[in-house]
Amino acid sequence: MRIRLVKDCEILEISDDEKLGPYKKGDEVKLPYWEAKILVKQNYAQFLDFKPIQPADLHKILYRELPKSQLTPIDPYFYVKIHETLLELTEQNKKNPDLLVLQKIKKMKSLLRDVLSRRFYKLLRMAAATGKVSSEMLENCSNEERELYESLRKILTEWEAQFLI
Repeated sequence: MRIRLVKDCEILEISDDEKLGPYKKGDEVKLPYWEAKILVKQNYAQFLDFKPIQPADLHKILYRELPKSQLTPIDPYFYVKIHETLLELTEQNKKNPDLLVLQKIKKMKSLLRDVLSRRFYKLLRMAAATGKVSSEMLENCSNEERELYESLRKILTEWEAQFLI
């Protein structure tokens, strides 16, 4: 995920063997989401190209998914963005309770469940399919969906192998 530093950042120790930085104010860097999130949370950086997801965006995704038997293309950071959006709305609503914000959160969660359900079903079908899945099909997945596909594929292959002696 791309971020821009809003102030200088000395070396931050994330763990015993991992460090972030040093960075200068104005630097633009691409980092894994979880590392970028640390810098953003500590007010060292801002996400670039991060547009909060709106209910209309979820409607569009769902509308594209419904008639197709294959996964449709999705932003590789879709789940990160929806998570951040819902987190931001929830925090906003805690600070200033607002019925409209609460309704928006409920609507988005409902739409997200529908999107997740349809995409998960398609991922499961892909993982259960014999033979190799095309790279084009995997390109339509988000980063998290690719990981889920690989895990499901491995589990199903091992399970099937128990019976095919």
